[in-house]
Amino acid sequence: MIKQFREMMMKRPLESRVFMIVLAVGTLISLLSAIFTIFENIGTGATLSTLICVVLLLLIIVLAFVFKHEEICHVLLCLILNLVLLPVAFFFCGGIKSGMLFYYFTSLYIVIPTIPKRITRMIVYLISATALLASIEIAYHWLPDWVAPMTGTAWHLDVIVSFILNAFGMYLIASLTVEAYQNEHNRNEQLVAQLEQLAVHDELTGLYNRRELFRVLEEDVMRASADDLHCLFIFDVDDFKKANDTYGHVFGDKVLREVARCLGDSMRGIDDGEIAARYGGEEFVCVFHDEDFDTSYARAEKIRQEVEKLRFYDNPDFRVTISGGVDRCNGMRPRYALRQVDDLLYLAKSTGKNQITRKV
Repeated sequence: MIKQFREMMMKRPLESRVFMIVLAVGTLISLLSAIFTIFENIGTGATLSTLICVVLLLLIIVLAFVFKHEEICHVLLCLILNLVLLPVAFFFCGGIKSGMLFYYFTSLYIVIPTIPKRITRMIVYLISATALLASIEIAYHWLPDWVAPMTGTAWHLDVIVSFILNAFGMYLIASLTVEAYQNEHNRNEQLVAQLEQLAVHDELTGLYNRRELFRVLEEDVMRASADDLHCLFIFDVDDFKKANDTYGHVFGDKVLREVARCLGDSMRGIDDGEIAARYGGEEFVCVFHDEDFDTSYARAEKIRQEVEKLRFYDNPDFRVTISGGVDRCNGMRPRYALRQVDDLLYLAKSTGKNQITRKV
């Protein structure tokens, strides 16, 4: 149940989670405070005022979950707490000669600052601070007889208990809020990483996409020196439309993923100056970074052979082949280099398919 509650909370916006933390901790501290007023024997008024605070917090929790207007509930909580409940409790719990000032500070510097909007936060803070300051002045100068008296021992115990409760509450709120911010930060980092992944990778095959291919061609290959060999290999799946029409697009996607796996397994990685990308549809492009052209051509041929070995259990009679072309691309503009190997691809198609052609 706790795990399900945490998962539900994680789905809520950060401001909502912080507000629920404040409500939950505030309810716990109010309940403990009510229990201690009974043990301290401060009086019925003190106990009732703290219990009313507990009920109010529980009611606001329900309202926040039902209507999902956390900011309105947050403002309502601060105003009722600081304009009504805390001033009333101040009179019943000993006034200045009690631990009530700790609750004042907690409300002003912990509860109110978690209101999301700055203007709303400032307005609520000024109203609340004025109300709480007024309660102190009224209790001390105008209506001192209204303040429930508290003996030295009771005052000493009440200050200690109030300090412990408020310190514990502030610790819980601060630590849980920091944890919520850390979780939000980690989630945002994961989201950014996923977006970065999607920005440069093809969703279906996991290879790089066309945009990243052109970036590598423009930034690395086009600027490569004459003795720093780069070769461009382009191919597509033979008769892929027929395979899609016969076996369906789901199976066609599986074929593309398996072909992409054969290609990806043969690459050394982008840090080594190589890249494998899905160019579009059933067409793939990769850049080899080898010492000589024959090595690059042999690697392209090896990919063709690996693709030809592919077998599919759901359609065992299906055979997949590729046709492509490979050529040097050092210092060439990307579109010109692609046009060259594209011509070789069409040559492979027109002379029998299932082969890799090279510039003679």
